[in-house]
Amino acid sequence: MSPSVLNVEKLSIAYGGKRGWQSAVNGVSLAIDQGEALGLVGESGSGKSSVAMAILRYLPANARVAASALEFQGREISGLSGEELRGLRGDRIAAVYQHPGAALSPAMTIGRQIGETIMRHRPVRHEEARWRSAELLRRVRVANPERVLDLYPHELSGGMQQRANIAIAIALDPALLVLDEPTTALDASVQSEVIAILDDLRRDHKTSILLISHDIDLIRRSCDRVAVMQSGAVVESGGAADVFENPAHAYTKALIASIPALNFTKRDGRLAETVTTVRGRTGTIPAPAAPRDRQVAIACKNISHSFGDQAVLHKVELRIEQGETFGLIGESGSGKSTLARIVTGLQTPSQGSVELFGRTVAPRAEKRAPGERRDVQMVFQSPDRTLNPRHRIGRIISRPLRRLAGLGRSDAKNRVAELLRSVRLADTTAEQKPRSLSGGQRQRAAIARAFAGAPKVVVLDEPTSALDVSVQATVLNLLNDLQRDRNTTYLFIGHDLRVVRYMADRIGVLYRGRLVETGTSEQVFRGPNHPYTKQLLAASSDETGPEIAAQAGTAADALPNKGCAFADRCPMALADCRNAEPALRPYGDGHLIACWRTGEF
Repeated sequence: MSPSVLNVEKLSIAYGGKRGWQSAVNGVSLAIDQGEALGLVGESGSGKSSVAMAILRYLPANARVAASALEFQGREISGLSGEELRGLRGDRIAAVYQHPGAALSPAMTIGRQIGETIMRHRPVRHEEARWRSAELLRRVRVANPERVLDLYPHELSGGMQQRANIAIAIALDPALLVLDEPTTALDASVQSEVIAILDDLRRDHKTSILLISHDIDLIRRSCDRVAVMQSGAVVESGGAADVFENPAHAYTKALIASIPALNFTKRDGRLAETVTTVRGRTGTIPAPAAPRDRQVAIACKNISHSFGDQAVLHKVELRIEQGETFGLIGESGSGKSTLARIVTGLQTPSQGSVELFGRTVAPRAEKRAPGERRDVQMVFQSPDRTLNPRHRIGRIISRPLRRLAGLGRSDAKNRVAELLRSVRLADTTAEQKPRSLSGGQRQRAAIARAFAGAPKVVVLDEPTSALDVSVQATVLNLLNDLQRDRNTTYLFIGHDLRVVRYMADRIGVLYRGRLVETGTSEQVFRGPNHPYTKQLLAASSDETGPEIAAQAGTAADALPNKGCAFADRCPMALADCRNAEPALRPYGDGHLIACWRTGEF
């Protein structure tokens, strides 16, 4: 019997610092056979990435490692020299990380980055390396790879960047591929595409995979076995289907209960929070008031925008009423974040205007009245990039209190404490800097800052995509509590359709800058749907298969035409669909679909 590709026995890791040695991993054992995929799941701080870094020998100098065995293809790797390690990495062991843009050099074309990997380890000339690079891009399902080879990373969407990273990682047909949160920031269709690519690698090249993620659904769909980590130890392991369908450990049960089901909404109840999170109120979230009782909070009028000659938004018309949550979904590059920035005044539209509570506001935030700036705030995807690392949390929150709410120093300090308590953070958090907080705590601090000026509208751009499922549950429950208490309007942008289904009262679907469907959450998820919406829903379903993944995630393949923008990807398209662009047409009470074949759904 051949040895496992990877064999780890009783791995322990500790990090040295001012407070002495802090244990991160305790006695972890795992093995991966040829062509097998093992998922490592757990919350931030559970030790998942430390295990991966130990396997890759990338741990920092202050790390202390002990293991009975740390073997790759039967060879102990803990004592390898630096030169031996460089020969192993990229050749026999490769890695793909969470942020695709950060892993690519912004100053080099994609072709050069893939080619350099090949030429460093194989005796090939530049022409052959370029040919192989194009073939690798085809393997990761990139259309027109010769064109992509000459592009720089900033010219690609997040999904395309991650495919380029995978192409680099598999350039030399490694025996083991380590993926650390590879799809965290990617939409459902691109996630399905990545899963299909991994399946191809395992089937065609017998590649073994260690997939690290807090996304339980991703692990369930793509791995044979799973190991669940808590506080540095594996608390449960087994077949992925068995562990997630019949969890035995209380921690695994709590993680699974934190995930919203595709048919579960805030009106059905609160999301379960693990014992490590602070409990809030219980009960369900009441349905929003009837439309006739509510004012229109946001109205986007004929919004269009382009970056250079690249059109991003096309005549978007949108109305969001006071106190409701409007979910905006669509693939990477569909224009969701651009529309959010236009609403908040961070981006000026090429055409059209934004109305807030019936009044047209200036395109740029700095030209809006103080009250208008106070009324609209934004929570971004990554709190690491929005909280000043040099300032304490108290100062970060008190600044908008003084500038937007006009409070004095003493009143602002008291209000900071109230805001921290409202987002379930201790008063002492005010004296801490962002680096001393967990990701979930930093995002709650960012939410507290957004609510400092008592805004009427909050734009939430992927506010939980980088968070663990249990922390995500806490943040979503918190947002619903704040909305209920203050009648706040939310524009909620997300790629996780389970989260959008749970939060949203109404939903809009964007495809290449065009609204192709709007309706209540129930209407959109129940159908009938625009063909593009169907693909998004299929990519998020538990039954996603290769044929669905092959349809989804190919936005880059679509070519512009004068008719329906989706025609080149649509399984229902006729020749006439390419001749004229369809308008949004009613299909039920407030349900609008932009499709020439609406009557055939």
